[in-house]
Amino acid sequence: MRVPINEISNMGAARFETCLAQQIDLCCALETLADALPSRIDTRAATLLAETLQETLHHCHQMEETFIFPALLSARPDMLSTITRLRAEHVEDEEQACEVKDAIMAFVILQKRKDVEEFGYLLRGLFVALRRHVAFDRDYMLPLYRRTDAVSKIIILPQPPAT
Repeated sequence: MRVPINEISNMGAARFETCLAQQIDLCCALETLADALPSRIDTRAATLLAETLQETLHHCHQMEETFIFPALLSARPDMLSTITRLRAEHVEDEEQACEVKDAIMAFVILQKRKDVEEFGYLLRGLFVALRRHVAFDRDYMLPLYRRTDAVSKIIILPQPPAT
């Protein structure tokens, strides 16, 4: 899907930064839950995390794929393989988030607490991968987007004829 440059600019780096911060918040919540295993679980916080995990990730990934990736690809077609990899990571993260959500709900609501170690690894697997992805976005993609967005706003005025 093609997005007009003015819409891309309206979204801007601030929106991207907000999504990155939301994903870091998810990572912190996942880590807190993992560290609280097996018996110090805040069931209310765990339930809220399960209810918001997939939706938040999907929203952030959708924003990145709809606005950030097209802007970068139009300025830097050589980034196609990097963006393809990041899209694949989005799919993997969202699939793992679905598993984590189900595991949290089973642990908290259904009291299925037989394999706490496996549950902890599942939580850590998501937040470690997600933190790595967010770090790449923050350190590489965000600065690149800022430069690309700034360049897209430059207006070249015609030069007066030489006298």
